[in-house]
Formats: sequence, C-alpha cells, structure tokens
Amino acid sequence: MFKSVLHILFNSIEQRPQKDLFRFFRDHQWQYWSYQQVGEKVRLLTHGLMARGLQKGDRIAILSNNLPEWPITDFAIFGLQGVVVPIYPTLTPPQIAYILKDAQVTAIFVQDALQYDKIAAIEKEVTSLEQVFSYEPLTGVVNFDKLLEEGQAHAEAFPGAFEESMESIDPEALCSLVYTSGTTGEPKGVMLCHRGFVFDIVNSEARLGLRSDDVFLSFLPLSHLYERLAGHWCPIYKGATIHYARGIDTVVEDISVAKPTIMVSVPRLYEKIANAMQEKAEQGSALARNIFYWSIGTGLEYHEKRRQGKVSKWLERRYKLAEKLVFNKVKAKLGGNFRHPIAGGAPLSVETLKIFEAIGLPIIEGYGMTETHLIITLTPPGEVRYGSCGKPIDGIEVKISEDGEVLLRGPIVMLGYYNKPEETKEVIDEEGWLHTGDIGFLDEENYLFLRDRKKNIIVTSGGKNVAPAPIEHKLKTSKYIDEVCLVGNKRKFVSALIVPAYEILKEWAKTNNIEFDSMEAFLKDDRLQKLFTNEIERLQEGFARFEKVKKFALLPEPFSADKNELTPSLKIKRNVIEKNYKEIIDSFYAE
Repeated sequence: MFKSVLHILFNSIEQRPQKDLFRFFRDHQWQYWSYQQVGEKVRLLTHGLMARGLQKGDRIAILSNNLPEWPITDFAIFGLQGVVVPIYPTLTPPQIAYILKDAQVTAIFVQDALQYDKIAAIEKEVTSLEQVFSYEPLTGVVNFDKLLEEGQAHAEAFPGAFEESMESIDPEALCSLVYTSGTTGEPKGVMLCHRGFVFDIVNSEARLGLRSDDVFLSFLPLSHLYERLAGHWCPIYKGATIHYARGIDTVVEDISVAKPTIMVSVPRLYEKIANAMQEKAEQGSALARNIFYWSIGTGLEYHEKRRQGKVSKWLERRYKLAEKLVFNKVKAKLGGNFRHPIAGGAPLSVETLKIFEAIGLPIIEGYGMTETHLIITLTPPGEVRYGSCGKPIDGIEVKISEDGEVLLRGPIVMLGYYNKPEETKEVIDEEGWLHTGDIGFLDEENYLFLRDRKKNIIVTSGGKNVAPAPIEHKLKTSKYIDEVCLVGNKRKFVSALIVPAYEILKEWAKTNNIEFDSMEAFLKDDRLQKLFTNEIERLQEGFARFEKVKKFALLPEPFSADKNELTPSLKIKRNVIEKNYKEIIDSFYAE
C-alpha cells in the first residue's frame, strides 16, 4: 500500500513519464502536460511554498474552478505536509470567511480577479490568513508561475528538501480538511488522512478495473471530493489521462474532442442524455420511433441473457442490427470510445440505467460521503442491480441498524470533525461504526439499496413514513420536470414544489398554440396544470397511496444557491425551501 496520495502520483510518473496526464484548453488551443511535467511542477511548487515560509501543518486553501494547476497545488501542499482546504468557487465572501476562520487557513490560492475580490473583501476579518497566491496574473499578487521560479531557486539552495519532506509524510496525519456542504446548519470540517485516501483509491479501482489508456473527462468541481478522488486520483493511480472540459456548458461538445472512455458525473447529465435520445425518437417518424424502442428492448434482453450465458444466435443477430441502427450512432455522439459512465452524488433513475445498459454502456453507480474519504460502494461492472448503489468495496464492514440506518466501519472512516468533538461522537460510536444518516437495506448478495436521508423522511399526521427521494427521482424522469421538493411532514398528505423545465414547456406551449405574457401566468394555465396532473399520476404508479403527491405547485423560477436553497454541490436544502415557500405549502392544506 502506498504511503500517501503523492506517492501514487510519483509511482505513475516513474512508470509513464511521457504519457499525457492533463489535456486542457488555453490560449485558443488544446495543451498537454505529461506525467513528468506535472511531477516537476509539483516539486517546484512545494519548494516555492517552502521559500515563502510555509511549513508542515499549515492550512492552505484552494478557491478555483478546475484547472491543471488545482491538482498540482493539491499535490504540492501534500509534499509540504500541509493541509489542503478545498473551497467551492461559487461560495460567497461570508461563506468563505467562515471556512477560512474555522480551519485557521494561513495561505490561499485563488483562480482570478473574481475570486481574489472575494478574499480582499474578508481579508481583515480572517486574522490567520497571511498570503494570497493566484493562478492568473494579478497586479500585486504572487502568481503560480512566480512561485515555480522561486521554487527553482529554493530547490538549488536546498536540494532534496522536497524528497525528504515527501518521505517523512505520516499516513495517519491530517492532510485535508473538506467542508461538508451543510444542508442543515454550518458546514463542518471533515478531517481526512492519506491512509484513508490511499485505501479508498486502491480498493475502489480494484472494483472499477481502470486502464492506463483510459481518458477521463473532468467537469465536476475539484472542490468536491467526488471529482478529486474518483475523477483525478483513481485515474492517476492507473496512469490514465484527464481531459478538462472548457466549462460546464461545453461538456457535450468537449465529449467529441476528448473522446473519453470514462466520465465521472452526477446522474442529471446521464438523465438528460437519455431524455434527449427519447425526445429525438418521439419527434421522428413512427418507423424511427419503433426502431428506437425495439433496439432498447433488444439491448436489454441481450445483456440479461449474456449475464446468464444464454445468448442465442438469433438474439446475437438482432443485437448486431440494433447496434447498427441505433447504438453505434449514440456512441459516436459520445466520442466513440466511451466505456464506463460513473454516477454518484445522488440516486440514478432505473429508466436511465436501462437505456445506457441496452446501448452497451452500463453505468457504474457508487455511494459515498466526505466522512468516508469518499467511496463506500460501487456496482461491479456488468453486474447491475436496479435501484442499488452497488456492493461495499473490499476491506470495510457495512451493516444496517435496527432503525434502518446504514453503518460502516473500516480504514476509510474520517478522523473526525475539526474542533467539533461532540458532533464527532454523534456520528462515530464507541465501537468505531460511522452512522451515515442514510436509511437503506442490504440484499442477500450484499448490494446496498438506499431509501433516503434519515432527516428527510416525511412522517404524515397519520403516522405514515414517506421517503421523498425515490418519489422525487421518479418525477424527475419527466422531460417537463427539472427539480422537485416533496413536503408534508406532520400534514395529512404529501405535496410537491416543482421547478418545471421551462424551455421544454415553451416549446410545448408553441405546439399547442398557447400564448402567455409571463411565466407566472403561463404556469397557472388550466391546460398546463392538466398536463402536470397527468404526468404526476402516470409516474406515481407503483407507489403506495399515502406516498403519492396529492397537490403540487409549479414554481416560476428555479431553486437557487443565492437564496440559500441549494448547497454548493447543488443538493436541495429542504428546511430553507419550506421556509421560502411557506405560503404556497400552507395553501395545499388550507381546507
């Protein structure tokens, strides 16, 4: 087992020095940095931090969108034996100030003038903050390239300082403070160490079966552990290549340039791709529509029979035809090399899972938490269980408590919450079991199925327990629905606040010759209300009567982080939404 995440990087540098590690778009062209080049920059940046007087144990924050400089800084802070504090670039100055003060941050890397201005606004109140560095050149600020120059001079004066520091890393010591996104209350600093990270990387990769010729497309924020570990450290461990998308809006275009084999994403992207495929089929001729659905049915039958080792010659021929007519065209649009979509961060709809499986792109679902150095379970490739988030990775124990909560124990459990011993005791019991706060069950083959967060369970006034997540995810499979928040705790029945897919509704209005002056007026239109009533009824088949949404409201604007309704990782804050829409919610239960 490797001593640290930094040792994982340098092991791959030794094995594949000239291989592309990072591909990124800058100065109007695609650029490529090899493993060796990245390793040299990590070494020089560590020396640069030493030259600036930073030392072992110092907390150093990173406030930036995804750039190759981000992971280089991450590794360099590890080389210094400092503590990395990632911060979401979407946070406001007061939110950033809270984290910097709580973590006692000494230095921070900012991406550009926009992020620098946030720090300038709070610098005086963060008394621990002594130095600010930037990735882009800014007047009066020491930038990344200048630090590399200073590092070169320091390396000449103190040869071997980087290697000595790297070799004396304590695998058990705190190496990163990652703040939870705080769906309730203030964010908490999760204390993580190299031993937990390395264990998680090695055992997750053993399940994923990555290859050195894999190309990962990176677009989720590196400030979230999901992208940092699953989208960066796991591919680096195998000597793979990471291709940066130019931005969240260009992901689909960048897929055709990157030709990725693997993509780490949240379910929403895969659901949008699946919806787009269905939408195209629905808008085509009757023949095209029939061919699409026949192909999906054939694909599902083929993969099911293949798992059982019972593929007939006739089914093989039908599948080859489905590939030719539909699947190969879809794969070509996804770059032509796509092997494994990886989904995490939220449950994935079974419908989406089936469409990707039929095409021959089985989605690997995972479940994890910041408090466990990330990954807890993964679907074994090609061994999907609909509705499950896979099996626990090797080397950890998972069990279900009497009240249905998922508990786990093993080397991936965090060191604790920073400066919060009481909160730590609430989640890690005396026997070392971490209480995840998630409700779920294990089947006979140890696949984990999650229902919802314990704190999200709605208890109706009739005493019925309703898990909102499965219902919300089912409703979100509708092309007309973008986001849903179920309400109804201590009320007679369940209701829903719905953020519609505005652009699709505008198209629907055009097709149905409905004119409107404002979105608010349009959302009250009887024909539209009828459309949603039918859609909700259709999608709730199979749920118990007490679980079904009885009333709903269509919201004229989406939930937003600005109104504190979403966390930085875009999870909904139910308590805030319920407060912001109290009048509407009360109106559901007025009679």
